[in-house]
Amino acid sequence: MSTTRISIVIFLILLAMTGQALAAEPHHALVEIQLDSPGATEFILANAGRLDILQVKPGSFAHIAAKPADLAYLRASGQNITILQTDMETANAYTDKGVGYGIYHTYSETVAFVDSLRLLYPNVISQKWSIGQTIDGHDLWAFRVSDNPNIDEDEPEILIDAMHHAREIMSSEFTIMFAEYLAQNYGSDPEITWLVDNRELYIVPVVNPDGSVYNETTDPLGGGMWRKNRRDNGDGTFGVDPNRNYTYMWGYDDSGSSPDTGSEVYRGPSAGSELEIQAMMNFINNREFRTHDTIHTYSNLTLYPWGYISTPTPDGAAFTHMAAEMTKFNGYIPGQPGAVLYNVNGGTFDWAYAEDKGHAKIFSFSNEIGSGSDGFWPPESRREELFQENIWPHIYLMRVAGAFVVPHSPIVVAGAKSINPGQSGTLEFTVENQSVYEAVTNLDLTIRTDDPWVQLGAATRTIASLGTLSSVSLIDNPIPITVDAACPSGHLVTFTVTVHMPAGDLTYPMTFTVGSPVVLFSDDMESGLGNWTTTGQWGLTGANYHSASNSLTDSPAGDYPDQSSTSATLNGTFQATGLSFWHKYSIEQGYDYGRVQISADGGPWTTLGAYTGSILIWEQINLDLSDFAGQDIAIRFAMETDQSVVEDGWYIDDVVLTGNPDQNLAMTPPLAITPGEGQTVGSTPTLTVAAGAKGFADAVFYGFRIYADELCTDLAASVNDVPEAGGQTSWTAPTLTNGDYWWRAWAGDGTERTALNQPVGFIVHGVSAVENLVIGGPRLRILGNVTGSQSRLELSLPQQADLSLDIHDARGARIRQLFTGTMAGGTRIVVWDGRDSHGQSVASGVYFVRMNIGREVWTDRVVIVR
Repeated sequence: MSTTRISIVIFLILLAMTGQALAAEPHHALVEIQLDSPGATEFILANAGRLDILQVKPGSFAHIAAKPADLAYLRASGQNITILQTDMETANAYTDKGVGYGIYHTYSETVAFVDSLRLLYPNVISQKWSIGQTIDGHDLWAFRVSDNPNIDEDEPEILIDAMHHAREIMSSEFTIMFAEYLAQNYGSDPEITWLVDNRELYIVPVVNPDGSVYNETTDPLGGGMWRKNRRDNGDGTFGVDPNRNYTYMWGYDDSGSSPDTGSEVYRGPSAGSELEIQAMMNFINNREFRTHDTIHTYSNLTLYPWGYISTPTPDGAAFTHMAAEMTKFNGYIPGQPGAVLYNVNGGTFDWAYAEDKGHAKIFSFSNEIGSGSDGFWPPESRREELFQENIWPHIYLMRVAGAFVVPHSPIVVAGAKSINPGQSGTLEFTVENQSVYEAVTNLDLTIRTDDPWVQLGAATRTIASLGTLSSVSLIDNPIPITVDAACPSGHLVTFTVTVHMPAGDLTYPMTFTVGSPVVLFSDDMESGLGNWTTTGQWGLTGANYHSASNSLTDSPAGDYPDQSSTSATLNGTFQATGLSFWHKYSIEQGYDYGRVQISADGGPWTTLGAYTGSILIWEQINLDLSDFAGQDIAIRFAMETDQSVVEDGWYIDDVVLTGNPDQNLAMTPPLAITPGEGQTVGSTPTLTVAAGAKGFADAVFYGFRIYADELCTDLAASVNDVPEAGGQTSWTAPTLTNGDYWWRAWAGDGTERTALNQPVGFIVHGVSAVENLVIGGPRLRILGNVTGSQSRLELSLPQQADLSLDIHDARGARIRQLFTGTMAGGTRIVVWDGRDSHGQSVASGVYFVRMNIGREVWTDRVVIVR
């Protein structure tokens, strides 16, 4: 027989064997058991090791993924069952995408995606490396995200792993999407840049590659339901549950794992028996991880230790606090498994947290991504939304792994907890150290504002000590502030707080309102639904209301439906800083939720408030939107329900949005001309800005500020409402003493103002009559005519003169006017900062300085070398 024929025969045999293997793996039915009696609940508990239990709602139902033998067992059990899907694999396949998982990634595609990230972002994504191999010879790949990804630096370490269970596709998908998100935003997003610079994030996207590849083999279009690894158990069964094989409390009892080899939660022949788990434990023990998430799907949960029992850990308070922070935007339910799901022994995060297993304590969590309607194979349309709602929890885990200080909750105080135009008061805010590991001492803060209506009386504060998970308010040492009497009521003031953390500075924008916020929108629900776009049954009702005689509700005709996701979205967007509304509700506690959500600048929906249970009297809710100041905000009320239990629903009335409608700080500040940076001037300096401010409907005026300190808190001189004059507008300051000063300017029309321009430093050096004496005629001299950025020009005048001082390029075209007007006699220094009249740095080359006095001209040359 020829070699070719032998090859064909072998191929056909293998194909037949593969076909037998595929046929031998039966599909699953999705079965619901009604937990309508104590016997039904006892049946579920007694069969936790035998049945593939996907979800349990105490007192209501349990969902089971049942193979044919399991289905026969359930039918024979006498339980009240309903078949929701006859074939889960087929129902969840991406059948219109050809071979593959559509936009989701198979194991090999995941590995290729990691390689592509390395090629695209080598400055933050490391080369992958194998931390171990499986029985089938597949690698467990790991990679690092950091500013020096190929160097193991002494920085706090974070671990994210995924796909312990092979059918949980969104778990591995999140890890590679998150790595891409960090890489794409590095260098442009200040916080992400800071975190990547000061943390080392390690990612293991697929812990169970054998199971993953097996699902791809049996169900190449997606929808595979294989959960375990692929150990041959020697009795006709395959697989160990990797998330039951860790050595801490392995086999503690049989309710959270099983000794039965055929069980979906089979814990293996011994603790740590599986190659995948040995690789993970060795990897963790050889690193210094501080925070960790082992990602799973599904249930919209954020779980933390202990998992094997319901007793809190010694760090129970810290875990509770951290989980509440992690879920504040996505509305996931936080808690220990025994409280919100079921106990698990031999699990990942118990072992990672335990301190006696070869590593220091790790604050370890498990995010269960997605709802029951998402399942293990979510629709493609849900991929991005599921990713977006889990970004914040993982940013938070990166934050808390080391010292990380955040200012928040600004309060402006002037008698009645507010400040009005023309008043002086104080500004305070809270400073929080979010770290669970590192305290901070002698923490410096710098506060700044470009707002032309507000003057800060101080710009620095020092906090002596800030422990882990602790906060302090500036109430005992606030920042003095003064508000211009002409400031419009309702004006939103933006300021920044720079936190000088040990690892580097990070600046946060913050806001407060002068006077009362302006009402941007209000709806008492008396004029129909013209302001709203609704889905589902949302509508108006006269049966319940706060102000007569209607309210908005999710189910005006009765109880809300089960297994639904509906919403009422406010039409349009608003630059709002506050949302208030009145509501009451009756919503199934812990399973159904009413959510207030916003989308900023077209981004994903973020949950600001989640409501479940019952509030049977009307209450007012006030939500602070100041973190989104300046962004276009869309708002919706969303109702999400599971199945089996329905209640009366959610009633909403008297919705009010407040904020600041003016756009003044978005306009460009005026361009500063003289004095230039570092220029020495006389005791009565003249400040000059370029005219031509845009965006104002009325006549333009300018304001000037001179400060005696670089942080611009010591106001030395100022003027408001200088009328615009020709191509430049100037103001001559009153007499200043010798020293260093900084000046700023704004443009406005009497109602609105631009932000102040950036501070420009100059030097006042008053000259006596003798020192100022100039013998002979006027002179122009360049002090060092070759420069890389700026040039000092010395002007000497025997007496007062009208003059102009210009910069020309090599072709003779004027590119910048440094001064025009009357200048007193004497010698002074003028600095050209190497920029043209548009504020752009000029290119390398030869430039000419020209001084005109009447018909006389003096010139000299400057060479710019960049």
